[in-house]
Amino acid sequence: MNSDKYSIYCKEHVKEFRDELRDEASRALTSWPGKSAGLLLIISSILTYLNLSSNDNGFAFNTLFTYAPPILLIFLFPISSLLVSGINKHSRTVLDLICITTIFGFCATLKYVFQPESTLEAQSLTFLALSGQINFSLLMVTAFSYHTSFKVTFVRNILFTITFTALIYMVNSEYLASNLVQVIQGFLAGSIFSWLFFTRIQTRFYYKSIDADTRQHLYKQLSKLVYPHQLEMIKSGDQLEDTMPVEKGRAIINVFDVQNSSEIKDERTKSFFLDVFRAFSQICMMGYQHNPLRSRAFRLKETGDGFISSIGYPFLADDPNSLADHAISTALIMFKAFNEEVSRFGYSEPIKGAMGLAFNSVQGTFQSSGIKSYDLFGEALIQAYRYEEIRKHPSIAKIIQDKAASKGLQHYNILIIQEVIYNSLKPEHKAIFDGIDLYKGGFHIRQDMSAQSVYFHVLA
Repeated sequence: MNSDKYSIYCKEHVKEFRDELRDEASRALTSWPGKSAGLLLIISSILTYLNLSSNDNGFAFNTLFTYAPPILLIFLFPISSLLVSGINKHSRTVLDLICITTIFGFCATLKYVFQPESTLEAQSLTFLALSGQINFSLLMVTAFSYHTSFKVTFVRNILFTITFTALIYMVNSEYLASNLVQVIQGFLAGSIFSWLFFTRIQTRFYYKSIDADTRQHLYKQLSKLVYPHQLEMIKSGDQLEDTMPVEKGRAIINVFDVQNSSEIKDERTKSFFLDVFRAFSQICMMGYQHNPLRSRAFRLKETGDGFISSIGYPFLADDPNSLADHAISTALIMFKAFNEEVSRFGYSEPIKGAMGLAFNSVQGTFQSSGIKSYDLFGEALIQAYRYEEIRKHPSIAKIIQDKAASKGLQHYNILIIQEVIYNSLKPEHKAIFDGIDLYKGGFHIRQDMSAQSVYFHVLA
């Protein structure tokens, strides 16, 4: 059953299987199997020469060259493949040529052995001495093949056997008659070995391909969980915990929330939120690079109808010399993307968002147990939440509403930032914000008790 599965898989991926067989044949010819076969033919030629010379055979010298074609093919192929890269694609054909020329070489050797006239007794001894070589020689030339179908290999083996038999018959019909069983045994043994060899290659190709497909699938799925630089570091042997910064730092945290999200009644609401967050994630990945880690922002998490990002840590911002301005421009780009998704959503009522930005200390961490996802904690996150929520304070909500009305806006997006961020802005960005005196209004921001003012911007 497994053999059938491997066979079907190889047929469905015949091009890849053919390429694999081609590479296998090339490796066999250029590595120790090919060199061993060539050395064996050389030794066989030398031993035959020495044996015939000792018996005063006048054709002994000729036997040194009977295996010259296969030997030259074996030793010239690696050199040729280095000089001409395209030679490798013909490796399977070269292997078949080596086999057929080996058959001709063996039969030529027999011709020189039988060439001198000899007594019946001497001829019988020669027949006996050479009987085992037929079986072995035919076995060796039919046992190994790199064709994509065993039917092709089997037909090749039949043609090799017919050629082998015909040549021996032409050399010495009596020798063939006395060793016909050896020919049959060599063919059957070679076919059995070639079948085992072929199924082994099929099995290895199947598992190798499946393993490669599995690794590729795992790689694609893992890329949904970690950043590209983390994948590369993990592939290089680094631990997951070493792929992201975990030391203390400072950053601007952006907390986004959809205003009155619970009032959105539409079956596509979840899909709408996902589209918004996907757009925000793409904005965060703008300018992403490694060494050093850098991007427009770092996507921290999604919270149902909210999105949290960090600017300046763990990734450096595109413009680290003006972190506050970079954070404001990023927020405005996000609002633009949000409005575009709202327009595509086509809801009957206006949908608006709110953002709170705060600058303070943060630190990266991996969870100590279970799935070790990366997270941030620190004062900046807590304060950003508070600045986003302050819009709900009745007094501040009234101030924001009056400002929006003066701009002719009944429904609006809200951007609220910390005083330290406002003070760091360039004049063109400062100009779009309005301030609220917290002390004068008689209220304060939890987790940022020293804050004297808060700044907001309303936009369509």
